[in-house]
Amino acid sequence: MRKYVKILLVLIVGCLILPASLAQAYQNPQTLSHEWATYGSGDPYILKFKGDYYLYVSTKDSETGIKAWSSPDLVNWTYAGLVATDPVTKGAYAPEVIYWNGYFYMYTSPGGNGHYVLRSESPTGPFTVQTPNKGLSIDGHVFIDDDGQWYFYRAEHGQMVAHPMSDPYSFGAGSNTGASISGGWTEGATVIKRNGKYYMTQLSHLEK
Repeated sequence: MRKYVKILLVLIVGCLILPASLAQAYQNPQTLSHEWATYGSGDPYILKFKGDYYLYVSTKDSETGIKAWSSPDLVNWTYAGLVATDPVTKGAYAPEVIYWNGYFYMYTSPGGNGHYVLRSESPTGPFTVQTPNKGLSIDGHVFIDDDGQWYFYRAEHGQMVAHPMSDPYSFGAGSNTGASISGGWTEGATVIKRNGKYYMTQLSHLEK
């Protein structure tokens, strides 16, 4: 009996000396401050830069400007304001930000009608428009390979198309990746590389 009492006491003391950060409870869903009213935070993209995280979301169709938040831990988010305000950001879908050689490049598809590239010296803007509408449908994603080669992925007619890039603003000819879902829409590609192999995730919808 004494053995079990000792074990219980050890467990209790262990719980009491846990770091406060581990003792905090967290539960989804989380509502961010300054979310778009009746729209929320669609198509979230998170950039990690120098130990902090930056969240960018789609813009409500009737509104202009791209909202962002910052966090040190992926749980506690602080509203960073509108990081882009150009008129082309009205209804800006799926903004994605890449850091490269001192600049942050944002790719977004206003209303799903083509893509613009914006640039800033800070992850919280201001991002300014650098290109005319590049076309290429919706939900653009940039992947930079280990050799420094850039690729742009986007959705088109239920499939994912890849474009080699010669610089942050220029897209080469597209190639069908073969990633598609019959009978439904496909968008929101993300590519990662691990142990020499590439993996692509995507969003799809199938009618029952």
